[in-house]
Amino acid sequence: MNVYYSRLYNLLNRRIKSFLLFTQLLEHWMPFQKVRAHKLTLAITAALLSQSELATAANAGWDCEAVDGSWSCAEKSSQALGAPRQTTAAPAQAPANPTSTNGQSAVAAPAVSSAAKPTVQPAATQTAPATSRQGRYSYLDWYPQRRGDGQLCAGQYIQPDLPEGDGTPFSEQPVVIDADKGIAQLGLGTELTGSVKIVQGQRSLYSSSALIDQETGQITLSGGATYREPGMLLTGKRAESNTNTATTTLYDAEYVLHEQRIRGSVAKVSRNEDRTITITDGTYTQCPPGVESWQVAASEIQLDQASGFGRAENATLRLGNVPVLYVPIFYFPIDDKRLSGFLYPSIRYTSSEGLELSTPYYFNIAPHMDDTLTPRYFEKRGLMLENEFRYMNEYSLNTLSTAVLPDDRRYGDTRWLLGLEHDGKQGAHWRSKIDYLAVSDNDYFDDVGSGLDITEQSHLNRYARLSYIESQWQAHIALQSYQTIDDTLAPYRRLPQISFIGTPNTGKSWLDARYLIDFNRFDRDLDGLTGADRIIGDRIHFEPTLTASFRNQWGYVKPSAKFWYTQYSLDNQLAGLDDTPSVAVPVLSIDSGVVFERDTHIIGNDYMQTLEPRLFGLYVPEKDQSHIPDFDSAAYDFSYRSLFRYNRFSGQDRIGDAQQISMGVTTRLIDDQGREAVSASVGQAYFFEKPSVKLNEEDAHLIDDKFSDIATTVNWRPNQRVIATFDANFDHTQFQNTENNFSVRYEEDINRIASFSYRFKEDVREQSTASFIWPVNNRWSTLGVWQYDWLNEDDIDTAFGVEYESCCWRTRVIARRWLKDNDEKDNSIYIQFMLKGLGNFGTSGGSTFLEKITGFEQREENNEYY
Repeated sequence: MNVYYSRLYNLLNRRIKSFLLFTQLLEHWMPFQKVRAHKLTLAITAALLSQSELATAANAGWDCEAVDGSWSCAEKSSQALGAPRQTTAAPAQAPANPTSTNGQSAVAAPAVSSAAKPTVQPAATQTAPATSRQGRYSYLDWYPQRRGDGQLCAGQYIQPDLPEGDGTPFSEQPVVIDADKGIAQLGLGTELTGSVKIVQGQRSLYSSSALIDQETGQITLSGGATYREPGMLLTGKRAESNTNTATTTLYDAEYVLHEQRIRGSVAKVSRNEDRTITITDGTYTQCPPGVESWQVAASEIQLDQASGFGRAENATLRLGNVPVLYVPIFYFPIDDKRLSGFLYPSIRYTSSEGLELSTPYYFNIAPHMDDTLTPRYFEKRGLMLENEFRYMNEYSLNTLSTAVLPDDRRYGDTRWLLGLEHDGKQGAHWRSKIDYLAVSDNDYFDDVGSGLDITEQSHLNRYARLSYIESQWQAHIALQSYQTIDDTLAPYRRLPQISFIGTPNTGKSWLDARYLIDFNRFDRDLDGLTGADRIIGDRIHFEPTLTASFRNQWGYVKPSAKFWYTQYSLDNQLAGLDDTPSVAVPVLSIDSGVVFERDTHIIGNDYMQTLEPRLFGLYVPEKDQSHIPDFDSAAYDFSYRSLFRYNRFSGQDRIGDAQQISMGVTTRLIDDQGREAVSASVGQAYFFEKPSVKLNEEDAHLIDDKFSDIATTVNWRPNQRVIATFDANFDHTQFQNTENNFSVRYEEDINRIASFSYRFKEDVREQSTASFIWPVNNRWSTLGVWQYDWLNEDDIDTAFGVEYESCCWRTRVIARRWLKDNDEKDNSIYIQFMLKGLGNFGTSGGSTFLEKITGFEQREENNEYY
């Protein structure tokens, strides 16, 4: 057919100039409609043909005859051309990719033809859906598929291939028309019948009959109509379209937005010039065809794909056939773009607090600003309002968190929370940070919890810092205090802290230099304190360091020299002790290691095995520091890593004396893909002189022998699913386990994760935690966590829940029993749900315990529902 069409079009091009001259003459004595050459229709083509050309057209396979003063042309039957003709179904159908025979998009002056349609028909008009079960909803581009593991939907939307856009403005894109038969009159339009196909760029219309007004670009289709463009399908009983304005309206129709998985049925649907969709008396849902678990029915729905939201007027939310909610105006997201509106509520019931209901509302104020207001109703306390305001610009990211519970009926007073987080950057040098959190009382988190993005701790941080950073040095000034909400002693406040850190260039690639100058003013509330706890004052610390590094492929040596100097000016010093003590000591160390490699074969697998001995020498002379207060120091836990530290204390109030050598060895198994399957290390320190510096007189962290305990660490990853770690310390005399931390995690995929951890320290703690997320089938999943204290033989936290998830909605129910800070047990039930396509998952205060489940947050952030 394309050969016949091309010959006819060539005849047309040869007569365009003659036609334009002819029309100029006609304008003097009869009205005539001017048309663009690239939008000429068959009626104009036929009007230009001479008798000889008509004969050529006839030979090319066309029958043309004069009807009421116009030409009526139709393609000759295939039998007349000597080839069998394939019959074409009457309902309009959309080809997979309307292209010319050379594979390029058909861009030519409009003509009428009846080229055979492709065998595969992804879409048909609503009037003739496929009847087989397999293609029951193929007219909506929905195709069945076998449910794979974790797949919730029994099908998916598959679009046919469409021409790629070339950036040409819509008004300049040619219109290509294909039909079985056309009858046209100059100035009166063109009537097309039989498998009508109208293509303009990436947009196409299909019907069994159409009437085209070439002057206005208006097209009226009847007998079933289908409109298609990338990402959008409209199919109805009749349609109106305009090729100039790109506006298309279908009546008694259904619509599909493929990427958003949105569909619905409507009395009228319009694809507007700005690519928005207007629905009159229709529905909206993300459930698959044939499933009506939920839908929004409204008198009018606006869908804006560019902004990513929808707006419904006189909207009714239906669950199944039951209306459950009516709202005059309802906004909802149609993709993952931000949108103002209600997030989904959470319901919790506890034996101590009764019913709790949270209904968050999200305000999308501006691209750089938003706010979430969460009313939380407590059955036994009253109504609380939580709010999180976020503001971002090119200089900073800021979050303001507030909460208020007026006249708590159980507490007898108003409860409140105030939090501020700020991270700022001004130019290449300036940085700023604020982390501030305050609550009304010590029992705030125990009683009402928090649904805000904050960290619940015993000491609430109040910190502000301003920094200036250059390539080889940086300066910081900070203020820090705490609100302590338990019975422990509050940490010291730093008012202020001023630090200078430098890394000057030594000019030698093997030599690194570093210095630290740090000034602190330590203060605290002295009410009720006695003895050394009342000491406050100033401290300045100076710490320059030189480190040489000599490396090659088989080993390294790193000698280092450091000078430790600390000076104090104290108030309330204990009687008889110096108010201005100081400490000045050198710190000398040398770290060295060797790497040996060999190929090995273990349990049917090839590995490269390494053996990495390490030797670390440290010398720090003893300096009496018993007269110096402890402002910010603490003893590190003993581990394999601590064997190679230059100081066994954190902070700057203690420098541990040391005359020791630490010995360790590490071996690794590395597979042929470069993955470390196993690494294991063991080490011990030998002391030429037993360390004597203590944190305080009650410090139990003493070494009574010339040998330290034996420290070990093992990391094992036998495959991509399992990872296990084991850190353990053993008494060097009896090889008795004194401390260990063990954890194992199995992760088959993001939805199948199980983990177990065990923490033990002799006479201090013995606890274990087990958690899991595991599906029962494609729709049902289980999740839970169990924390147990073996010393007290009591549960700390136990929770178990089930989730049900279908193709278009999800719900979660969790029962929990936990030990509160006041050593009382509480019970609760959490209920959370969502309708996919209407919003995000709501959260409720107190549900942060779900973060204890290994992999839970990762799954929530990355799961695809379809």
